[in-house]
Amino acid sequence: MAIRNDLNGLRMQLPGAPEVYLIDQGRKRHIPDPLTYNNLFRTWNGIVQDPHLNNIDTGTPLSHGAVLAQAQGDAAVYLIDNGVKRHIASPATMDRYHFDWNKIEHVAPILVRSIQNGPTIAWP
Repeated sequence: MAIRNDLNGLRMQLPGAPEVYLIDQGRKRHIPDPLTYNNLFRTWNGIVQDPHLNNIDTGTPLSHGAVLAQAQGDAAVYLIDNGVKRHIASPATMDRYHFDWNKIEHVAPILVRSIQNGPTIAWP
């Protein structure tokens, strides 16, 4: 198994398999269902078919219902997943991860502040 930080942000699947993974922190993270996928990503286009996907270390699956969130009045955008918020460092990172600007939930600042910080998502 390998950690593949060079693949961070890609959505991947084994050819012929239904499961889709996000490569994050060099590990493949299972996207649990279409609802969660649609909460985060622009389209289903661009998913990389890779017969060697199982050679990548497995990380924690994305939590069901993971969302993108932004506190009202704040420019920072976060991935809210598995009980933590992870700052998405830049528009380039949003693009690399294929995150959808139109899917960002605008919430009260107190809600964002109440969620524990996780590692920043940055590209490159």
